[in-house]
Amino acid sequence: MWENVVYTKAQAKYKFQQIESEPENCAPRQVKKAFGPLRDIMIKGKKIFLRDETTKINSYAFDLHMGFILYRVLKEDYGFNERLAAQDEVWRYLSLEILPDLVYERCGMNDQRFYKESRRIWLKTIWWYIHLSWQGTEEKTRYILKNNSSDEILQLVDRLGDGGYRVELTREIIRQLNIDRNSTVPRLLRRVLKLNTARVKLIEPSLSEGGIESYVADLYEYFSKNLSKVEEKSR
Repeated sequence: MWENVVYTKAQAKYKFQQIESEPENCAPRQVKKAFGPLRDIMIKGKKIFLRDETTKINSYAFDLHMGFILYRVLKEDYGFNERLAAQDEVWRYLSLEILPDLVYERCGMNDQRFYKESRRIWLKTIWWYIHLSWQGTEEKTRYILKNNSSDEILQLVDRLGDGGYRVELTREIIRQLNIDRNSTVPRLLRRVLKLNTARVKLIEPSLSEGGIESYVADLYEYFSKNLSKVEEKSR
């Protein structure tokens, strides 16, 4: 199925321009049979989220809600994996041919969020956010992500190294993010990820004493010990 998804950037641009001419009516008239269930589940998920009149579609809560649905359905029903998730053709196709109305409602007519900028494609970012944060079960993952914000999505997905994402390491960084001792440092995830980017050039986390868990704890400890200096620089 996925091998038949061929959707170039030029095709995406053309489709986006069509949608741009009448965005309020951009729901696809026809969806390939294989992707019908995915669309139905995602649209149903949006409606369930909006039953609560206090919730907003332009929010981190919505991104998290839809991210979990997308991650679960693609994994369980579509054999999705990291190799497919790294292909922008897949995300361009899903954004413009299967769920354009959903992307529009969340992001407006923003070409970067539909197809133009690889790390900004909305469906792609919410899938990778869940994947890079996964703690073995949806319940555990929800728990560690509940207090985050849209900035954490941006920071996490943007930190693509030369060899791609280091998934195990990133999951441990997210796991330790909201430990009580770390909660008082401003923009903590951004700072930790930047420090990690510098350190992994010199240190292999899995080979450090205590392994990845200890390596990540040291990243956070650096900022908890230097909180006063961090706060001074952030003013």
